[in-house]
Amino acid sequence: MSILYPRLLDQAARDLHYRYTTLSVEDLREHHAFRHPSAVFAATGGHRVPIDMLDDLRRRVVKIAEEHGYPSGGRRRDHSEFDREIAALLHERCGLVAAEAAVRPIWAFMALVVLPDVSYWRYPEPPADRVLATDITRHVWGRLWWRAHLLVLPEQFGDRYRLLDTFGEADFDQIYARRTLLGGSRKLVRAVAETWPTVDRGGFQSRVVLRDLLQRLLRLGAVVEFDVLDDLELRDQIRAEARMSVLELRRRDEEEAVS
Repeated sequence: MSILYPRLLDQAARDLHYRYTTLSVEDLREHHAFRHPSAVFAATGGHRVPIDMLDDLRRRVVKIAEEHGYPSGGRRRDHSEFDREIAALLHERCGLVAAEAAVRPIWAFMALVVLPDVSYWRYPEPPADRVLATDITRHVWGRLWWRAHLLVLPEQFGDRYRLLDTFGEADFDQIYARRTLLGGSRKLVRAVAETWPTVDRGGFQSRVVLRDLLQRLLRLGAVVEFDVLDDLELRDQIRAEARMSVLELRRRDEEEAVS
């Protein structure tokens, strides 16, 4: 059964964000909490998260943040490594199921109530969607949980979260944005991540090839049930579609050169 997290009502979230943009990370350390008067729970579907679990989660996140430069700046590489570690931590420790993790106000509560200081450290002066969860693919914490959820390997694997290193944020956003159209197939998403490092992209930008590949997989999904293919067949299919993507991109370039 899922653990239920508080859902921060939209107006309260906007009010907190407006106020927090005027505060420093050091100031925000004093504003974290584990309850909020404008937070509500789903009536059914699981057990309400205990306060001590939220406290433990915050301590773990802060510890990882400190290892990557919090509360001062930090380098872009530090942030990438931080994201990977946090993605695995959130997925392992939150106890969420996908249906609950898709609820946007849960992530607003995490960003603005439990972890305001770390949220605004990770994204100084953030656009609203980074903390309000108007778009989970952009949310400071929600996007990381979903990245781990879609890429986590079965329990028999040693490092279950090793595929988190495959894609940067922008590339993974393309996959996450198409997750429903791809049939919600975690097996397919994992196979793309496992295959991607070996794909010959023909000198084209990674993002361009990936976008075309995903479009091809979407069309193929209308006639192929990816989840019934064995791992080898699925990876071979992805490589074949990636080769077609490169050929098509090269054809377009040649046509543009002629015109």
